[in-house]
Amino acid sequence: MQERLGILGTSAYFLGQHRHLGPDASMTGHAAARNDREDAARRRLAWAWTATGYAFFAVGLLGVVLPVLPTTIFWIIAAACFAKGCPAMARRIYTWPGVGPAVEAFLSHGVIARRAKISALLGMAAGGGIAALTPLPLPATVITLAVIALAAAYVASRPETCPAVAESEGE
Repeated sequence: MQERLGILGTSAYFLGQHRHLGPDASMTGHAAARNDREDAARRRLAWAWTATGYAFFAVGLLGVVLPVLPTTIFWIIAAACFAKGCPAMARRIYTWPGVGPAVEAFLSHGVIARRAKISALLGMAAGGGIAALTPLPLPATVITLAVIALAAAYVASRPETCPAVAESEGE
């Protein structure tokens, strides 16, 4: 059945195949109705996470062909949404050539590779320079530069290798 439904149907969560009770457990009346409402609410929430994931994935896909739009950050957000709504799609992002391993490393361990870190910091520096030279009101310029500086500090503070890799290299 899952094969016929494609990407959206790959999660047992959507198909209602998850159950919190064993096969021989039974519920009656109010408890069964409450469980059905909770299951329906979980499925609606899973659909919302999945729809949000597809939206961020689509924006990231545009970033593949538009040089100004980043791909990785949108796919990190998409994978995080898919992890809550459609884990099979999150796994597909993790296996995407080029970007997938970086997305998985960031979500699993908060890792940003050195090359990506340098690229991000250079991009932020260029953006900060452009923002400083743009004729905006002073408060807007200061806020923009402060946000860029905070983002740069966050990127610079991230580890460059996964903990397991760093431990094995130290031995």
